[in-house]
This record gives sequence, structure tokens and C-alpha cells, in this order.
Amino acid sequence: MTTLRSVSFELATVAKNELNEDPAQLDSQLEVIRRFLNDQHTLCGELSDQILLSFLRGCKFSLEKTKEKLALFFRIRTALPQVVQDRDPIDEHVLKVIRMGVGIPLPETVYQSDPRIFIIRVAQFDVAECSFADVIKVGTLINDIMMRDDDQVVICGMSLIIDLARVTAGHLFQFDLEFLKQVAVLYQDASPFRMRGIHILNPPPGMQTVVNVFNGLLSTKNQDRRIFVHGSSLNSLHTQFPRSVLPVEYGGTLEPIQKYVDVWENGLRNNRDYLLEMGKLRDSQIGELSGLQANKSFLSASSRISDNFGIDGTFRKLELD
Repeated sequence: MTTLRSVSFELATVAKNELNEDPAQLDSQLEVIRRFLNDQHTLCGELSDQILLSFLRGCKFSLEKTKEKLALFFRIRTALPQVVQDRDPIDEHVLKVIRMGVGIPLPETVYQSDPRIFIIRVAQFDVAECSFADVIKVGTLINDIMMRDDDQVVICGMSLIIDLARVTAGHLFQFDLEFLKQVAVLYQDASPFRMRGIHILNPPPGMQTVVNVFNGLLSTKNQDRRIFVHGSSLNSLHTQFPRSVLPVEYGGTLEPIQKYVDVWENGLRNNRDYLLEMGKLRDSQIGELSGLQANKSFLSASSRISDNFGIDGTFRKLELD
């Protein structure tokens, strides 16, 4: 019998009511997924049953969707070596990016059934010290731990607070459109985490363009989620997130963000062996193709994102609630 981590009554209720989870069926469902992965001879590397359960939950226990998402998980990571290779958490360069604290999950929510909150501080990304791919690399390290260990984010999803204060042209020049589309596949189509909302704080002039960018990178399902634009108002942010779940920099009662940056640095170091193994996951068939050909051949999800862009790189779809 499969050994899986038990969850609280509150999370089990959400999993049952929202994700169609039936504990009596878990063993047989996991066996189907394990057999599928074993039959895919080009998919190299192993995932634990706990991670496979995360993907089942992320697909609301649709076996076919889980197979598709897992296959894409291997393929997009293979197609983005600049993101998933050379990411040893004790490497000096990787540590430098970790310590920037660009994207950090917060430890508290009002209820355990609430989405996990992530704060993304774009201006913490020092363009003189690293690339945007380096920032995404650290994000994959954090996500790889959370998909194994954080039942709340797997079952209840995540909400993003994206702080654009002090963003400069130097940051924007780093955001290559094709790479952004691939990153969107990595974080949406190939991820077990469900997006529950995006909250934009301190937007620059020309906010509509920023909203267009975020909306165009979202999957069709996520375009139905609300994008909240709070301006520079913490009062507006607090209507969605009470002070008790926010760090002091955002008018909250939690400790400064640096505390959580330090916690995550230690967590990544302590999980080094696991993270290095996760970095070896690949689809060997994609490895036989050029990067561009691999994307066209296997990452059909990126075509969906491309459909949101016009020829000049702007967006055609604005479906905000």
C-alpha cells in the first residue's frame, strides 16, 4: 500500500469537494500514473508518489490530464536548460540570486483552506548580477520543494502579489517575449499548482500594457481569474489580504521579508540532494532536437499562449472579470 502524508481535516475537505479526491482510490490512481511513466521510455528520472499525488490533485484527479501535465513537466524542463540545470543551492551564484529574495512564499494565511500567498518583488532582481533565467531557476527550486512538501499550496492553490515598485527599463529589457511564454508554460501548464489570483502593486505608468502582458501569458482557465490592480495603496491590498498574513513591509504584522528569505535559503540548502536529482529530469527525445524544434514539436501549450499575442508582440485578449 502506498505511504502518503496525511492532511488536516480542513485540507481533506477541500481536496474532496474541489479536487474530487477519494482516498479509497488513491492507490489504484497512482498505479495508473506510475505505469504510464514507466511506459514512457524517453522520460528520464523518478518522481515520488507524494509528487505524483500533487499532480493528480492539480488535475482534479483526471488521469488523462495528469498524464499530459506530467509529460509536459519533463519536456518543458528539458527545453529550458538555462532554468533547471546548474542550480546547486550551495553554488555561490545561485546563492546570490536566492538572497535577492525576488519571489518568496509567505508562511501564514487566515484559513488553512486559503491559497498560499507568494510575494514577487520584481525590483529585487539585480540585472547587473544575474539574468531573468537565474531568477526563474531559483523559483523552480522553491516550487520543487513545495510540490513535495506543501499540501496547502497543492490543494488550495496560490495567490501572487506582484510588487512593481522601482522597476526600471533595465528589468523590462530582460523580459524576452519568447522566454516569457516558455516560463508561462513551466509555471501553469506543467505545474500542479492552481492560480487563484494575481494582485499587482505599485504599477508603473502605462498600467494597461502591464495588465495585457500578464493576461496574455495566462492560460484560458486562468484568464477567468481576477487580476487585481491595487495601485500604490496598501489599504486596497488589505481588503484582499489582512495584515495578519503580510510582512511589515506591506503593512502587515508578520516579520520582515528577509526573515523568510533566510528561511528559504536554509531550506534549499537542506534539500540539496533532492533538488539536484530533480534537476536531472528530462525527456531524452527532446534532447535530440534543437531547442526551437523541441518547443514546436512538444510544447503545444506555448502555441496557446502565442495565440494571445499579435504579430507586434502585443496582446489581443483582455478578459478581466
